[in-house]
Amino acid sequence: IKEELPAQDYTVPIGKARVAREGRDISVITYAAMLHLALEAAEILAKDGIELEVLDLRTVSPLDRQAIAGTVKKTSRAIILHEHPRTGGLAGEIAAIINEEAFDWLDAPITRIAALDTPVPFSPPLEEFFLPKVADLVREARRLRAY
Repeated sequence: IKEELPAQDYTVPIGKARVAREGRDISVITYAAMLHLALEAAEILAKDGIELEVLDLRTVSPLDRQAIAGTVKKTSRAIILHEHPRTGGLAGEIAAIINEEAFDWLDAPITRIAALDTPVPFSPPLEEFFLPKVADLVREARRLRAY
């Protein structure tokens, strides 16, 4: 993964998420490597007229509760995307934040896209199977849009 970085020293504010892509239809809340997957899926879905808002958490402790609630209030739909196993993953905590602070704005169920509930494999082909894919996000976004 390559990205342009500022020439000068810079800091990332702890606990402050950023909107990596503006959208109106569905919020994708993610961080780290899955950010790039979300942006790729957003490009594909834009061709179908589905605009994803991609929220990059940047840090996971503390979580930016205000940004999480704000994006869900804007789009009324939420997909939480991370590369950890589904059970016991951060998506459960993010879903709780949405439930506590933006429940009345939801027009569809909160969706979690995560890795399989298995140990992380060491084999590259198995790891590829284990991790979420662009196609998973595209499929779930289309399903949520139908609500």
